[in-house]
Amino acid sequence: MICRRIAATAVVFAVAVVVTALAVAAPAAQAADHTQRLDVGAELVRQQPGGKPWIVNLVLGAQLGMSDGTAPAPVKRMVFSFTRGAQVHPEAFATCTMDIINKQGPGACPQASRLGSGTAKAAALEILIDATVTVFNGPKVPGGRQLIVYARALGTVVIPLVGTLKKTSGRYGWVLDLPVPRIMTVGEENDAAITSFEVKVGGIGRKKVPFIEAPTSCSKPGWPFLGSFTYADGAAGSSSATIPCLLKAAND
Repeated sequence: MICRRIAATAVVFAVAVVVTALAVAAPAAQAADHTQRLDVGAELVRQQPGGKPWIVNLVLGAQLGMSDGTAPAPVKRMVFSFTRGAQVHPEAFATCTMDIINKQGPGACPQASRLGSGTAKAAALEILIDATVTVFNGPKVPGGRQLIVYARALGTVVIPLVGTLKKTSGRYGWVLDLPVPRIMTVGEENDAAITSFEVKVGGIGRKKVPFIEAPTSCSKPGWPFLGSFTYADGAAGSSSATIPCLLKAAND
């Protein structure tokens, strides 16, 4: 009887050793990582003569996801750095404020305060929600200018974002800091997460002054842009993009 107990104990011990060894040898499951891609482009509005800057509209977008294809954690902050040499003239446009939008709706904003529009998508409860986006010129603030991004989804869900556009130095000339509020759905743990957006910003303001003028020079490979993203789960990531100096026509 004692021999049987010793033998049984030895078998259990051997199995435990094998299981432990396999657990150590097995590769740990890889957690999915946030992915982000910045998309930028320039649309020529008017080519001015005499070496003057070209008037352009800026197309700005991003794709946010996870490496395993699941929905990302909600983005909390987006910071966009724009190429140096560009000129921005918000003072040539009318302004709107979040107070006006909150009390009277975006329709109360002056038409001349609208800088652009676009679309966005957000993931919530395993579905994708489409939204329309309008960008307004906001009031002047210390060191910069507010830009108001007003998104509307499902006809009634409103997502206002207030960013600050400031001049900077170094490789970039302008920075837009855009905090993203919680986009709450059903339940405390089911916030919607922005997965993509694309907006076109520009236009002509008072005295025919444009919102954006392109740089008058370009060093290869082109004009640099950077997007930095901070997420609700504590992760952060960035993506850079370049508009090339040499613009080529696409074949039909």
